[in-house]
Amino acid sequence: MEGQLLGDRYRLVRQLGEGGMGEVWEARDEKLDRQVAVKVISLLAGREGRGDEARARFLREARITGRLQHPYIVSVHDLGESDTQRGTVPFLVMELVRGEGLDVKLREGSVDLAEAARWGAQICDALGDAHAHGIMHRDIKPSNILVTPSGTVKVLDFGVARAADPYATADRLTQTGFIVGTPPYMAPEQARGHPEPRSDLYALGCLLFELVTGRLPFQAPDSVGYLTAHLSQQPPAPSSVAAGVPEAWDAVLLRLLRKDPAERYASAADAAQALRRLADAPEPVPAATAPLTKAWPSSSPGGPSPRKPVAPRSWIAIAIWLLITLVAATVTAANIDGAEDGRDVASGAGAVAIATVGLIIWFAVQASGGSSRDGRP
Repeated sequence: MEGQLLGDRYRLVRQLGEGGMGEVWEARDEKLDRQVAVKVISLLAGREGRGDEARARFLREARITGRLQHPYIVSVHDLGESDTQRGTVPFLVMELVRGEGLDVKLREGSVDLAEAARWGAQICDALGDAHAHGIMHRDIKPSNILVTPSGTVKVLDFGVARAADPYATADRLTQTGFIVGTPPYMAPEQARGHPEPRSDLYALGCLLFELVTGRLPFQAPDSVGYLTAHLSQQPPAPSSVAAGVPEAWDAVLLRLLRKDPAERYASAADAAQALRRLADAPEPVPAATAPLTKAWPSSSPGGPSPRKPVAPRSWIAIAIWLLITLVAATVTAANIDGAEDGRDVASGAGAVAIATVGLIIWFAVQASGGSSRDGRP
């Protein structure tokens, strides 16, 4: 299809990706002379009768999702149909976002926990705006989330999974042979054919679990196995799967992954708050690298104060006291006037007493000054 002109306006330049519903191309808008992204929905190509109905419904629903304008949602510029070698094919024209999909980042290795929390909160912001407009995503997964060079997310394909369902009707969202969504990330109620806004939060829980642990909450060999696990198995705590994941993540992710939608966060905004708290949480300090000052208990009212080393000036004061005591004892022992009248003993005792009182006063002054410098009363 390279070089093909869609809708007499969009020249396909190079293929960017391919999925179950179709292909994504970089294209040039020849009217406005700008680069855009074009999603060709080959899933709905070349059908007559019911296929025509499906394409018409797709275009109708794509117009609804095209109304979304949010910094974390890829904007839809245009939509239409074009005749190709495969027949009549609907297509979406979107802003071209430079960045990497979360699926690519997962393949590259571990993801920083704070970054994962920030991305999750931004995805919640996008979901909250869409839900306020009555639009569910239905297919939150790593390949539908782009991370721009500035570190913010862009959510792709709002409503496309439901719009591209060739069996969907006004009162039924799925039918045997077609599943709306991607089984490894699908909420239990969505697997039963009854999605609701909090189904998107469950899918986000699966995505974040994979980001922080490197694996999905459930392991299965095929789609049926994944759907069975979502319906019947309890997910493990993320901290039990990967070392270094704080227990605070357990509470958030396991709540997102509750089987009953009513037990999840009430809204995407509530989930965003919880994720931002994780993003802002300080990194835990390992015990081996904790500051040595932690070995001393902090002083508190009514509690014992930490011991402090004796200052050098204190040793000088004690030395002077000892010297005076030694001199007094020498004078008493020498009995300088030769009279046994007790005056020598009294003089020595008086000198020792004066020196002792002076030493006590000196220590009291030093203690008072130290307390004031430490900021304690």
